[in-house]
Amino acid sequence: MRLPFRNRQVDPFLQPGTEVSLQAQISEFWAETFGTGTTWSPRLVDRVWAVNRCMQLTANHIAAMPLRFFGPPSATEPAWVSSPDPTWFPNGVGDAMFAAAWSMYGAGDAFLYVTGTYANGFPSSWTVLDPYRVDVKAENGRRRYTIGTNEELDPDRVVQISRDPRGGLRGTSALVAYAAAAWGLITASETASDKQTAVPPIVLRADQKLTEAQATALREQWSKRPSKYSGIPVLDPRLHLEATQVGLSPKDLLLLESQAWDAKTIAAAFGVPPFLLNLALEGGLVYQAPGQLFDYWWRNELYPTSKRIAGALTAQMLPRGQSVQFDARETLAPDLKDLADVWTKAYENGLVSRDEWRVIVLGQPPQSEAESIQDLLLPPVTATSPNVAQLRPPRAPTSAVGVTP
Repeated sequence: MRLPFRNRQVDPFLQPGTEVSLQAQISEFWAETFGTGTTWSPRLVDRVWAVNRCMQLTANHIAAMPLRFFGPPSATEPAWVSSPDPTWFPNGVGDAMFAAAWSMYGAGDAFLYVTGTYANGFPSSWTVLDPYRVDVKAENGRRRYTIGTNEELDPDRVVQISRDPRGGLRGTSALVAYAAAAWGLITASETASDKQTAVPPIVLRADQKLTEAQATALREQWSKRPSKYSGIPVLDPRLHLEATQVGLSPKDLLLLESQAWDAKTIAAAFGVPPFLLNLALEGGLVYQAPGQLFDYWWRNELYPTSKRIAGALTAQMLPRGQSVQFDARETLAPDLKDLADVWTKAYENGLVSRDEWRVIVLGQPPQSEAESIQDLLLPPVTATSPNVAQLRPPRAPTSAVGVTP
């Protein structure tokens, strides 16, 4: 059957040559759930900078963790663990996990569709469907999946991973409850950009009442005045020049406090620390180190989401006794200074060997004592070009304890 791949410029379910927009379409699910007058739209994901950045950060962190396969020694790792869809995700499973996480947070569900199977019936490859074009309905006690122009999908090949699995047919986006903040951020940004033109910086006030014709003539005369850089304007004694934005700082004109509040509210939907959005920390958060804030984000948001994705892959794509897990060692690894301090102290107390310290801290293989002494006696030549090396005299042979005469 024809597969509903993501981001196709030409919809494979329409007549050939029919062009469709690359913008994700709103499915009937949203209209049935919230009605046609809802303030939330999936298009806000790409319109609001704070939403887009939070989505990028969350999906990036989940996709950056390697997917590890676990099973008995006789088990063979499926091909999809490293490359589920070489056609649409040629860079490996990381890009597919990015698309799945983006779908979960943006649309509430990630739909994985099995595209190939082994002889035992278990998947060998799968792809990520566009969640905005997938409709889910209940029929005879099972879920029925359709996409595009009512193209029906095999339910046994669909793996649905919901952001908030509460027993319903569809999950909900992380931003549905934050639609007001998303629209508020757009409104504040557009208002700030238009405020200078909407409110004139100066006005002319007359000592006597003017007719409409007089006011129009005065406005036209003032608009034709020379530039402020070519001379000082001379006013009639009955006219006064007044500023309309006295006391308003650039911070007030740009509505920075309103925009910062909405951005922090949106960041709370993802658990993203505000400083990652270039927002100042206030209140009790000022006394929290960035590492602590990231740890909160990991424990409360990233780990549960990655655990749910790995659990779905294990339950529906692997036989009993096999599993996959996200490897978070690189994500949670301490910085080099903290790592060196801990392992150096352990080495000085005799808790670890020199070779263990070398492997963990320096990332180098174990080295014998003779090799370490020889490295100290030889000058570094790794950056020397071949031509220069030929001009140097040959070195005398060395021993394990020193240079031989």
